[in-house]
Amino acid sequence: MQRNHEKLKKELESAAAKLLELKIKTKDLDYSSKIPLQFQISKKVYNISLFNGIDNQIKNLKNKEQSKVGRWSYLFESQNLEWSSEVYHILEYPKNFKGDLLAYYFSIIDRKTIERLPEMIEIFNGKKESSVMSQTIITPSGKTKVLSFSSVPLLDNNGELIGVTGSLIDVTDNINGRSGLDNFFNMSSDLHCITHLDTYFLKVSPAWSQLLGYTTEELLSKSYLNFIHPDDIDGSYAAVLEVDKTSTSLTYENRFVKKNGETVYLSWKARLDPLTDLGFCTARDITESKLKSDSLISSLSNKELLLREIHHRVKNNLQIITSLFSLQAGITPHEEHLTQLYQDSKNRIHSMAAIHEMFYESEQLDVIEIGKYLKKLVDVLSSSSDTKGKTIAFTTKMDEVYVNLDIAVPLGLIINEIVTNSIRFGMDGENKVNISISIKQLAGNQLKIEIGDNGVSEYIDLLDEKAESLGILLINSLVEQIDGEIEQLKGVQGTKFTLVFENKTNYNA
Repeated sequence: MQRNHEKLKKELESAAAKLLELKIKTKDLDYSSKIPLQFQISKKVYNISLFNGIDNQIKNLKNKEQSKVGRWSYLFESQNLEWSSEVYHILEYPKNFKGDLLAYYFSIIDRKTIERLPEMIEIFNGKKESSVMSQTIITPSGKTKVLSFSSVPLLDNNGELIGVTGSLIDVTDNINGRSGLDNFFNMSSDLHCITHLDTYFLKVSPAWSQLLGYTTEELLSKSYLNFIHPDDIDGSYAAVLEVDKTSTSLTYENRFVKKNGETVYLSWKARLDPLTDLGFCTARDITESKLKSDSLISSLSNKELLLREIHHRVKNNLQIITSLFSLQAGITPHEEHLTQLYQDSKNRIHSMAAIHEMFYESEQLDVIEIGKYLKKLVDVLSSSSDTKGKTIAFTTKMDEVYVNLDIAVPLGLIINEIVTNSIRFGMDGENKVNISISIKQLAGNQLKIEIGDNGVSEYIDLLDEKAESLGILLINSLVEQIDGEIEQLKGVQGTKFTLVFENKTNYNA
């Protein structure tokens, strides 16, 4: 085998020198730019004649029409490439073509086929003992044909490598099938097709012509990439390569352009046969559902912008109201009772404004993280409340919990009332106010909030329903609104509350 490889290498080097000599010239077209260097072999290497049976394997081909099977051979010593007359018939070689059969062959294949041609000569470098590949051609009549190209080594009686031989078979009819497959394609309203790895349609159902407006002949005469929307060509070809690489079914979407210029969306399911490089595909027109989906997404996007704008304007309007309270308080600075009422009202409005601010800044328009909101709220209360020389410190411990607007507003107001009361009355002996807030997620969507201070004031039942304080009335009313239960703890230092309620927000972080 090693001697054969060395002989192959030597023959390749000899052929490579001759590759540079070839310059195919025709009357109307120069095909040399399409031919890779390893195929640019001098014309004198090729002596076209009938090749009568070197390879016994080719003789054993059965169930093939004689006109569909051609033979070829390349002998190293004579450096002759010989073709059988059937090859001329298969390739539909025109009598008026100015050039040999090889030049003509290169004129009817596309660049993608050319890029795959090195597979045909792997046998020459010892990588394969034999080689079979399929490819497509477009004949002068506009017909797309699928060819099976095979090659095997030729050995003499001493086992020495003397050349290569093979067959060229037109398998188009075998792929397209007879009446059964034709009936399946013609009667189906679905977009069925058979394709080749060289990106050509080999067979399409009538539904393709009905959808795109092209005739069957037009669809088969060009690479199907010509019918794909320009922006989707790279992605579509990448999908084809992925199917080829994995040998599995693949589902993907792309856009095709109809003959009248309209764009249609197609959903594909494709499978590639690795032995024949044939793709068996079914596509579905999803244009209507795609446009509805895009319209819905656009509508949702517009509504999202509208909701953000609403939250933003509500927050701004609430700030205007707090500014009015500040102006009113400035007019009557000597009336401390009114000033305190104005400040309490401002704090309540701040608690609601902060919620709307977080909603329009949040990625999710329907929920906010309550922990972040409460941290924002205590910062506002710390800066806006009259501390009168007090030192205020907050300790927070919060699970990541999300709530909707219906819960956030009453919860914010409840905590505002409790924190405001602690800032006002929850000092320890050193005039410090230490406020702690914790949020814990319990089973069954239950939330537990603990909030309070470590002040030294005597226990007073702040939740007494008989109390006339607006703050207490608000707390009891808002707790009832969220179907919760609140308890003021006894036997502890300072004033502490525990609030438990069901978080009815349908959201998972």
